[in-house]
Amino acid sequence: MKKFLLSLLLSATLFAGEYILAINWYPSVCKTQNYRACKKMLPFWKTNFTLHGLWPKGKHYCNVSPRNKILDKKGYWQEIKVDISPVLAELLIEYMPGYVSGLHKHEWVKHGSCYSKKPDIYFLDAISLVSQLNQSPIKQFFLQNRGKRVATWKIRKEFDKAFFKGAGKRVKFICKKGYLTEMRINLKGKIAPKTPLAALLEKAKNTARGCKRGMIAR
Repeated sequence: MKKFLLSLLLSATLFAGEYILAINWYPSVCKTQNYRACKKMLPFWKTNFTLHGLWPKGKHYCNVSPRNKILDKKGYWQEIKVDISPVLAELLIEYMPGYVSGLHKHEWVKHGSCYSKKPDIYFLDAISLVSQLNQSPIKQFFLQNRGKRVATWKIRKEFDKAFFKGAGKRVKFICKKGYLTEMRINLKGKIAPKTPLAALLEKAKNTARGCKRGMIAR
């Protein structure tokens, strides 16, 4: 499966532009929402960042049919048809908890359609970025601070340590009901399978910090 995934990634075209990578800390999400995925969380979701979406800035619903746009805006995501490979479906089950509710269809129609003509390329590129974060000291910081309320400036400092001074200023934090649920990371450049996250962060613009502190749920 790894060889097949690699071949798909290597076949991707280089897409240059500005993006927001939205990632979740799902234990915190489930403290604030009663999503279907929260009823039976996979072990991976409890100890890793997961994918919300990869959003090309300033672009939405590119070459999307009127029907799919209406279905998406009304929240009828499961009625939208999106063709993805079995390998990608397996990866999304792990990396995107909202897959069970059709989140991937919403993300593709609204955002991915402006990134690539092929859903597999869009999601595999997004997953590759999340995977880099899961292999970084940022994830270890979250694991070490589970059950604690953390000032988000400290997380920005961790980004500086992990990548370069100023990298943390590319990150916006989203909190709900006192829980840190999401990080929205500004990126800029050509995204390819082997593109270092640091390179995409370095070219990106700074962003507002968002919430000042939040609980990192277990």
